[in-house]
Amino acid sequence: MAIAAALTLTASGCAAPSALVGTSDDTFIFGTRSAPRVLNPAVQSGLATATPGTQLFASPIRLNDKLEPEPYLAKSWKESADGKTMTLHLVENAKFHDGQPITSEDVAFSLGVVKKEHPFGANLFGPVTKVETPDEHTVVIKMSRRHPALMMAMSPPFLPIIPKHVYGSDDTVADHPQNAHDVVGSGPYRLSSNIEGKRIVLDKVDNFFLPNDDAPRQVLFEIIGDENTLALATEKGEVDMMVTNTPSVLSRLGNVDDITVADKGYEGIGSISWLGFNVKSTYVSDKRVRQAIAYAIDRDYLTNKLHRGQFEPATSPIASGSPYFDESMPRYDRDLDKAADLLDDAGYPLDKNDKRFTIQLDYLPGSAEMASSVAETIKANLKEVGVIVRIRSSADEPTWGSRVSNYDYDMTLDNVWNWGDPAVGVERTYVCSNIKKGVLWANMSQYCNKDVDRLFKKAAAAPDEKTRKDDYSKVQKILTDELPVLPLENQTYRNIYSNAVKNPPNGPFGIMSPLLDTSIEG
Repeated sequence: MAIAAALTLTASGCAAPSALVGTSDDTFIFGTRSAPRVLNPAVQSGLATATPGTQLFASPIRLNDKLEPEPYLAKSWKESADGKTMTLHLVENAKFHDGQPITSEDVAFSLGVVKKEHPFGANLFGPVTKVETPDEHTVVIKMSRRHPALMMAMSPPFLPIIPKHVYGSDDTVADHPQNAHDVVGSGPYRLSSNIEGKRIVLDKVDNFFLPNDDAPRQVLFEIIGDENTLALATEKGEVDMMVTNTPSVLSRLGNVDDITVADKGYEGIGSISWLGFNVKSTYVSDKRVRQAIAYAIDRDYLTNKLHRGQFEPATSPIASGSPYFDESMPRYDRDLDKAADLLDDAGYPLDKNDKRFTIQLDYLPGSAEMASSVAETIKANLKEVGVIVRIRSSADEPTWGSRVSNYDYDMTLDNVWNWGDPAVGVERTYVCSNIKKGVLWANMSQYCNKDVDRLFKKAAAAPDEKTRKDDYSKVQKILTDELPVLPLENQTYRNIYSNAVKNPPNGPFGIMSPLLDTSIEG
């Protein structure tokens, strides 16, 4: 498989990795559209960084298909009766890639970096007040309250164990040059080269503390920005695996011989597409206008026609696969009369030209199917109730991100992940304290409701699961009434791979998991 890639990627417009490829079973080529800014998940969230980052860095625990913790760097753990102390016992033979042992000091240091510098570090480790290291292999985490999301927060996408002896001398790890080059990791693969925006090459670590005998000796991340080109490369066997949520790609490649579209995976991310509102913007500051827009949008068309029935309508800011999802929330099925009545009540009647007002719509750049076509559909839908939409495109994701994170927008299409637990991936979008200008995927709506804050805080520290579910149900009820964002679809990400790939990473975080068992055979 890898040899085929070496011979033909250039012909398809992609850079050829021929000089890097060994035998056909030695190299696993993952094609991706995303170019990471850094390779260290301690200071950057998202698929682009976590994909190579979870190969470069090990974490205290891993999660199985039921999102239950399993040993990784921590061979065992124990929670105190009051839930305010977690004690980890580390394996004793784990080493960084420079040969230095991984100790409790490194775990404590890494947790502190994530808490301070990760975009939602406060959600991951906010309750942590102190980390004690009584010996080299024991970590005692002290917290101000019970923190049910702690094990999720210690999994590979969120808590990479980074070497204190490399990063500890700098004030800010986020700007450290070894986040992208000369990386000293703790995971099953070490960095061989990073040609930014083009290719990342990792080599397998010999004598890793967990078995990885069958794993490829080399993992190559080939960055191919255009999804159609990436899909074609996958179809031709020029890459071994890709991941997508685009229905047409999933459908098309699902019918190709020798290629499999996984029937599970990425359950941990809880991907929701939504229409976000800047609640400080003139027209959509009124919840009646936001509700009217919800009633005017034809989500049945979006889901069943444009996206071929491969997604389901979203009715809550919590993804439908979460145990905290409440299915009793209002659906806002299309009702143009209700939409018109709400707009009239809000003080925006039709003028003599059957128009009410003009509003701007941005969208997260991506394939037309997942971005501009959705925007055009909403534009046409809202025109039917007299709301004129002016669509503004962005040249790239950073341009869009700068606009929306600095509140230069009225409405924007977005795709946001729950990240396995509402305390990690949902709360950040709505609490008043996370209105942080310039920070992408913080509370970009500038929405603030003290009851919502109180319920999120209460749920995050709930003494039992029933109480936690009840609190999250209450907060879902408020948010689906006030609609600082309008959930559109629960989206599905899937791995697409050659049948030569054995034991593909189809777990809850997909490719954002250490490749210990995956192999290439054929």
